[in-house]
Amino acid sequence: MSTPHLTAAAPSGHPFRRSLPPRVLRPMPQFEPEVVAAMERAEMQLRSPDVNWKKLTLQDVKDFLLAYCACFLAVATFIS
Repeated sequence: MSTPHLTAAAPSGHPFRRSLPPRVLRPMPQFEPEVVAAMERAEMQLRSPDVNWKKLTLQDVKDFLLAYCACFLAVATFIS
């Protein structure tokens, strides 16, 4: 069995991609600079402030350990 040689007319690549219509393989649209700037401003406004690790309380640690142990127990029960 011989393999067909690729020519300039025949598209190369994965068979699935070759089976797709040309409209699917078009490049993605680029955003205008104004839209990119607005998205960056919105992203900065939606972000919550960074966590200050020095302000964690004993209750925060207890809540984390409670959730961790509960998840561990649930997974261990599911596996067994």
